[in-house]
Amino acid sequence: MGAADAPNWNALWAHLACEEWRRRGLSLAVVCPGSRSAPLAAAVAGLRGVPTLIAHDERGGAFAALGAARATGRAALVVTTSGTAVANLLPAAVEASKTGTPLLLVTADRPPELHGCGANQCIRQQGIFGSFAAWAIDMPCAGPDVQLSWVLATAGEAWDRAHAPSHAAGPVHINWAFREPLAPVVEAWDRASLGEIERWTGGSAPWREPIAQESVDSVAAKVIEGARAFAAGAQQPILCVGPLYSPGMRAVAQRVAAALGWPVLADIGSGLRSGRSCVNALRHADLIVLDPAAAPQAPDAVVRLGSLHSSRRVNEWISASLAQGGRLMLVRSTAEPADPDRAASAELVVDVRADRPAAARNATADPVRAGRAPQASTAVWISADDAVDAMLQEELDADNSAIIDEPSVARIVAEAAPRGSTLLLGNSMPVRDADMHASWMADGVHIAVSRGASGIDGMLATAVGHAKATGEPAIALLGDLTLLHDLSSLALASSCGVGVVIVVVNNDGGGIFHFLPLQRHPALLEPWSTAPQGADFAAAARIFGMSFAQPQRRSDLRSALATALAQARDGCCSLIEVRTDRAENLAFHRALQSKVTALLQARAEHARGGSP
Repeated sequence: MGAADAPNWNALWAHLACEEWRRRGLSLAVVCPGSRSAPLAAAVAGLRGVPTLIAHDERGGAFAALGAARATGRAALVVTTSGTAVANLLPAAVEASKTGTPLLLVTADRPPELHGCGANQCIRQQGIFGSFAAWAIDMPCAGPDVQLSWVLATAGEAWDRAHAPSHAAGPVHINWAFREPLAPVVEAWDRASLGEIERWTGGSAPWREPIAQESVDSVAAKVIEGARAFAAGAQQPILCVGPLYSPGMRAVAQRVAAALGWPVLADIGSGLRSGRSCVNALRHADLIVLDPAAAPQAPDAVVRLGSLHSSRRVNEWISASLAQGGRLMLVRSTAEPADPDRAASAELVVDVRADRPAAARNATADPVRAGRAPQASTAVWISADDAVDAMLQEELDADNSAIIDEPSVARIVAEAAPRGSTLLLGNSMPVRDADMHASWMADGVHIAVSRGASGIDGMLATAVGHAKATGEPAIALLGDLTLLHDLSSLALASSCGVGVVIVVVNNDGGGIFHFLPLQRHPALLEPWSTAPQGADFAAAARIFGMSFAQPQRRSDLRSALATALAQARDGCCSLIEVRTDRAENLAFHRALQSKVTALLQARAEHARGGSP
């Protein structure tokens, strides 16, 4: 539909805004059904070349948009009707705000005359997202009294506010009042008004050209220069790369890590552990610092790129190093500095944007391979990392007939993820197990995490958004409570048209609490913290028409994944349930970590000249 074909003012305004966002590079449009939002739904239905989803649950729809925006670096749109539908967007808005993820939250509203009079499905929606919105605006009811150029300019402003500068990016709320008719009823409107936007209707360019963006290479050069200056004279510099949430920042991290040649404490969500393009990235930093006395020498200069590491142990080890005189430099593109110790003595805020398709592609292309002269201490770290990985291979890979344990699940799933796919890691234990135990993944695998607010909200929906925006399969490794929390998104996964493989580790509750101080208080641990649930995920798979497997051994899991990924290439979804025991899982982790500690202690003793 062109602008001149719009049946009424509502349809025209909705078309102008959605088409402007399409021209700016919209990555996904999610429509949550409703009556008041019908003009917006009709506009989305008419968009060309934009992936679309229909989400019955607004919370899941918003997280699907979050996943698409992270996969591409470009904003996604979610449309809702009025009332409590709007409130369901808040969890995704919080996560997007914490990580600088661009979202367009477009919520239909009742017109002013229906507020404050008990009208149905009418709440105060203005400002509902509070400080979590990067920008908010109330759109007036459509009509001839407002210039069409204002509608286009406002849509462009919303896009720019969502994207840039990076440290101010995040969710934008467009609260849009609609009067009847909501359906595409033909009404007379003045088509001569299109004359003022003729350059837009007669072309394909956006009304407002995108803000100039700084290239990945330019930003990387600034970071490299700043890091080298900061660490001048340091004997043990380290680069710590936490979770990163845009293609541009991952590309920056690749270039910085390669150029510096320092040891890289690479979080599983950093983008540095897919393939071997960053040979100085460490896969098992969490395990290497288990015993600080057996770990390589503590750093005297730390450059932290991105968020805090997912590993609490790594963060505490760095904090201890800083307390002993080490220095910290922060490099960030988000609003908040990753510095809970308030220890940083230098900071560099960078702006990398990818708000058009070509820019997003360029941001992820041509990874820089580490071939420059490494820091002398790097070899020590890499040797320890290789030794730990060899032990994990023996303990978690060698016996393919062994009963499945949670560390081997993370390692096997990460290994199975094919090139081009997304591997989303749920919060609590899955992301930690993958960070600790996963080895190198296939080149081109995108690792997705949600460590902004570290909630378990909408994790499956986020994986669906990644899959829909990229057109490539996604694997979601989730805990049982995380999947239960987002169970309605099984419908989203099964209907999205792109293959999604769900691997749920079912230990009947919150297994992570066994690793926390709460485990010393059994009366509080069970059931108040662990929340046993007794769910039958086989029944859930049947409801949504998914294939189901419940492997018992490591070989079974590998076979189930191979089958599920083959089906995913045809757009089918699968659910694989791995049942474990929480107490046994704790014991297995402790035993495995004891073996790693003994290995590293023996290596340290040998390095000091003692017996190997």
